[in-house]
Amino acid sequence: MKKNVWIKGNPKPQKLDNSKKMEMIKEVESFIENSQKLSKTINRFELRAGRIYFFQLVEQFGWNDPNARFIMPLIDGRYAEFKYARITIYPYECSLDWQRHNDQWMTVFSGTFTECLQQMDESDDFFQ
Repeated sequence: MKKNVWIKGNPKPQKLDNSKKMEMIKEVESFIENSQKLSKTINRFELRAGRIYFFQLVEQFGWNDPNARFIMPLIDGRYAEFKYARITIYPYECSLDWQRHNDQWMTVFSGTFTECLQQMDESDDFFQ
C-alpha cells in the first residue's frame, strides 16, 4: 500500500547503504540473466548516487572504413556504448527513465523497483 506524502520541489534519489546496494545489484543481475531481451541488449550497468544506469553496445556503421572518424572511441573497434535506461530510486517509489537525443532524461514509468525492471523488459516503445 502506497503512502501519500507531500513533496516539496523535486525529490532527491534515496541514499543507499552498502547492504542495500549489494541486494539491488544481485536483483538486477538475476533479472537481466533471466530476461531474453535484456540479456542480449544490456552489456553492463552501474549504480551511482541512488540511480542504476544501464548501457548497451551499438555497432557503428562504417567501422571498417580506415578513413572514418568517430566522435567517441569505439569498443573492440566497432561498437559504441550508449545509455539504455536509468532507474531512479526514491524513498517511496522508483522511476524508469529514458534518455532523449538531447541528453535529457524523460520518465516513462513510475512504480516499485521490480515493476520498473519488468516495464523495461516488456516495453518496446522506448526500450528496443
